[in-house]
Amino acid sequence: MFFVQINHTGKGFLFLIFREIKLRKYSSLHKLFYGLPIIFSIVVATIFLLPYLITQVGISGADTVFHFGRFYDTAQQIKNHNFSYFQMNYGMGPNGRIVNAVYGPFFAYLLGGLLLISKSWVQFEIILVYILFLIEGVGMYRLSMKLKISRSVALLVTTLLLLTGYISYWARSTSFQAWGAALMPYVLIQAVDLFNDRNKHFNWIILGVTIAIVAQVHMLGTFLSVLALIPFFIYGVLHTDNKKRMWIDAIKAAFLCALLTANVWGAYLVLYPTNKIATPLGFSASSTAVHLLWVGEISTWVKIQEVVLILFGLQAVYILMNFRKEKINTFFTVEGLIFLFLSSDFFPWAFLERHFPIIDNYFQFPNRLTIIIFPLLFAGMGLTITKLQNTNGIQIGILAKVLLIFVILSALRADLRENIRRVNDSKGNIVQTQQMRDPDLSKFIIQNNHPDNPDYLPLKNHLQSWVVARLTVSLLNNDNGYTREAIPGGKLRVTWDSDNNQNRVLPIVMYSQSKLSVNGKKTNPKLNEICMPEVPTKRGKNVAILLFETPMIFKVLLIVAIVSWIVVGIIGIKNFIDYLTKNTNLMLDIKGKGQNNASN
Repeated sequence: MFFVQINHTGKGFLFLIFREIKLRKYSSLHKLFYGLPIIFSIVVATIFLLPYLITQVGISGADTVFHFGRFYDTAQQIKNHNFSYFQMNYGMGPNGRIVNAVYGPFFAYLLGGLLLISKSWVQFEIILVYILFLIEGVGMYRLSMKLKISRSVALLVTTLLLLTGYISYWARSTSFQAWGAALMPYVLIQAVDLFNDRNKHFNWIILGVTIAIVAQVHMLGTFLSVLALIPFFIYGVLHTDNKKRMWIDAIKAAFLCALLTANVWGAYLVLYPTNKIATPLGFSASSTAVHLLWVGEISTWVKIQEVVLILFGLQAVYILMNFRKEKINTFFTVEGLIFLFLSSDFFPWAFLERHFPIIDNYFQFPNRLTIIIFPLLFAGMGLTITKLQNTNGIQIGILAKVLLIFVILSALRADLRENIRRVNDSKGNIVQTQQMRDPDLSKFIIQNNHPDNPDYLPLKNHLQSWVVARLTVSLLNNDNGYTREAIPGGKLRVTWDSDNNQNRVLPIVMYSQSKLSVNGKKTNPKLNEICMPEVPTKRGKNVAILLFETPMIFKVLLIVAIVSWIVVGIIGIKNFIDYLTKNTNLMLDIKGKGQNNASN
């Protein structure tokens, strides 16, 4: 009896040790799996950034001055506690134009805060690349887990996505499409939930918040996100058992999104009905489409690497042979291939731009559709490789992974080569290189912040965008003899000296809501083609003060947006705490049962 009791106690003791080891192992693996995409994204970003990290040379691309001027403006607003939601009084000249209010407003303030803690423009550029890689890396990995792609394959397709398209292009161009690309995997996670609504109903709150985040970052990205979701929603509605509930919750998601973006659409309602607003620069859609027959060294802008195109072809062949068996993979691949066709020069873009020239100004670049194409097709590849590995054995899986690794190394080599080339080109501009390294952020802005982008400038009469750009360069960017200063109340003060009483056209712009006083007197000036005011002057010093009067209705909408985000944030934090508590209690419960079993 004694030996039996010892034996039973020993088993219980061994069981307790085993359970403790298993719990700790589970906890460690759980933390590792959550941290793996973060670590991986940082490593890939570091390798990608090596030329920049070693040389500390900043890159000024086609859109750098435009976007850095936006962020500098919000940074100075925060620093000086002098807020002006519409009128820009620090960046973009300054000349009183409006950009941030209709171009990712809350995100512009977020990046302005980040700029304040950055030590230079070079460091700011590097930090942004890391953030981009982290956002898209974690998003693509989570999308892969949602699709039940194996972890090793998930890491490979995530890495491939990081090294192709607009994410890698950001460091060389500051094309803001990259931020829409970074958020697209999160949009596609919602697409999977819509697709699988018949199995588990989608969360309308998460859907609404996801689209709202995209809208606060990049407006065109919002349009592309909705475009990507529509086919998944249609499939979900057709196959769900409760169509009414799905429609109602979709409407709820749209309403929540409207509340969270009240400041975005509200700004459009303030500006566009009462002003003639310049369109973005027009580019030929047919020349900026993806040229599928022009393979390139890097998969960006209008070219795609040969090896990446081969992967797309192999994926298409696999789906053609297995479309009946794998619905979600088929859906991802077919939609990706359709968007690839729409983005390419095989689509009749020349015909469309002849009959609908507005395409050139607002959509501009068909290659922007690649922000949808790459995550769709790479996710499809991940599903294919996982399926092949599970059904045909580990050898096929290894072979497929080796192929992916080969493509990744090819993409990384091409990216590094292009980054080195751009760094070497930038080194030649010694003055700008020093400005971007300087802790004084204003030096780069003052010397370079004369963007020719016509975006959102007010017009007296509708003009072609390239004409507006030329007027901006020749007239608006006139610094001769003018001193500009942001003053309290969100106002811009312009001072100059005059040796006569002749009228003068000031280097500022006025919207219908703008108010101008000259030498202490309110004035209703004559405006030129781009709404620059012609004002009377006096001999000696002259002072003009420009203010944008924000309508009360917009102030209400702004408060609605801010309060909505606060409420969503509180709910999110509460749910996260509940999730942690639930998992902690679960582990403690399992541990307690193990101890009880051991004692019994």
